[in-house]
Amino acid sequence: MLNQESILDVRQLITGKDGQLFVTTSDGTQLFLAEVDTFQAQASITNTDYQPVGSSLVYAVSTGYSVTLTLTEAVVRDDVMLKTLFDDLSQGYFPSFDFQGKMRRRDGGVSRQVYRNCIPDGSVDLMNLTPGEIIKRSWSFRVNATPEMLEMFQYREQ
Repeated sequence: MLNQESILDVRQLITGKDGQLFVTTSDGTQLFLAEVDTFQAQASITNTDYQPVGSSLVYAVSTGYSVTLTLTEAVVRDDVMLKTLFDDLSQGYFPSFDFQGKMRRRDGGVSRQVYRNCIPDGSVDLMNLTPGEIIKRSWSFRVNATPEMLEMFQYREQ
């Protein structure tokens, strides 16, 4: 092989088992959501087109962004997010949550991202039952704060 540096050591690849999701409750307690089997945070950039006179090129001008966080949990308990949702809705409020996603490499490197002021968005599965299946609940949140990178993976010389 001509270039030894191009060999990928697949043992170092990060998979879903290397991640964790935490939620901060209204009293400030941070809980590991071990029952979450899928989690995704995405930024959606909004652009507007601008085409000056005499130009055939249409430019993209960034005008804003939004962040969504989605997760699916196997139903083990209802006391964390669902109880907060029911309690707040019964009082005429909408709940807000803070989340922290964490990934860990085999060499101990860590990446952490924080998503604050997340409010439920769209449909929430209150009950979703199918005989013979694991009961799961889907959540979608809009993140109403700029995501924060607390830690990011550092390159380590082999």
